Amino acid sequence: MHNRLILPLLCAASVAFAAAPFSHDGKAVASTKHNGVEKTAPIVSTFDITRPKDDAEKLKFSLRVTNNTSKMLELRYPDGQTHDFVVKDFAGREVWKWSEGRMFTSAMRSETLKGKGATTFEESWSPKGMHGSFTAVATLRSNNFPIETTVQFVLP
Repeated sequence: MHNRLILPLLCAASVAFAAAPFSHDGKAVASTKHNGVEKTAPIVSTFDITRPKDDAEKLKFSLRVTNNTSKMLELRYPDGQTHDFVVKDFAGREVWKWSEGRMFTSAMRSETLKGKGATTFEESWSPKGMHGSFTAVATLRSNNFPIETTVQFVLP
């Protein structure tokens, strides 16, 4: 009798989980002490996955990078690509990569973030026909402040 309830409960849980927004807060919990003074990371990030109300077929990926200091910081990039988003299936195989097939300049570039300022990178993906557990990886490709953060999600 209990076995008959497991599958419907798992299906209901995955639908409820898939309908909720996903988020990973990459705020700096790693701090260091230098001469008795605690220092926090200068850059913090937040990675969100949402399903836009106007397009139920897409997922929106949003990587927000915030300057955690009161001073201006320069983000340096090795080329024209500032960020990337990748989706991997439960086995770790890449099923989608935002930068795949795109061309970027080979020129180095930089971006300045004001004190306590932020910048957001957003892209969308249409997971047509995909079901199961996935891991999304957001990467800030900065040479001096690289960030990679992940969020796990389920598509019913």
